[in-house]
Amino acid sequence: MHDSRHASHTPLPVFDWDAVYRGDTSDTTAPDPLLLAPADALTPGRALDLGCGAGGNALALAERGWRVTGVDIAPRAIASTRASACARGVELELLVADTALWQPDTTYGFVVSSYALPPRGPARTATLATAAAALAPGGILTLGEWDEEGCDWGERGDLVTLDEIRTHLSGLGLDVLRAERLRVPVHRHPGHEQEPADDAAVIVTARKPHDTLDTSD
Repeated sequence: MHDSRHASHTPLPVFDWDAVYRGDTSDTTAPDPLLLAPADALTPGRALDLGCGAGGNALALAERGWRVTGVDIAPRAIASTRASACARGVELELLVADTALWQPDTTYGFVVSSYALPPRGPARTATLATAAAALAPGGILTLGEWDEEGCDWGERGDLVTLDEIRTHLSGLGLDVLRAERLRVPVHRHPGHEQEPADDAAVIVTARKPHDTLDTSD
């Protein structure tokens, strides 16, 4: 694993994600049913939560029988996920790592990325490539991000466009099954209670074709 605290050759995001979290069970929010819905049609196997935050989605997948790996750049986010997993008696593999640098050593039947992509640029491109590479043939990726064309906040490049994500994933050899813009609830972190109740999002679901060679062990 590439621990983000030692990846000094790559600039870290300007925003301090670690400051968002308290590092305990109070951080963990409810899972996102919209992003996890595609997993319901799959046989539980290995799942990857890329940019897992405090672990709401990772915990829900594990409770449904998936063997889950959660990766996040913020040590306190991972601490929160670990605390919640211990409290619920759930086993997870948890890694503190920059999603733009980390490379999986296995493949996954389901990959989720929940509002966790880096700003537009090399780091975002690398993270999307990692998500695609992590999929086993026939595996499903589901991704949610805030919509640059529908939100009135954030710096240009921090958010995404539907065409951008669809083009990226198609270029990585994935079949885009669903791509839409819609309004979704905003998950509030402790201390951020003034966020709006809902906002504009981009939701994309894609599959790795079955004829793709799987080189994992």
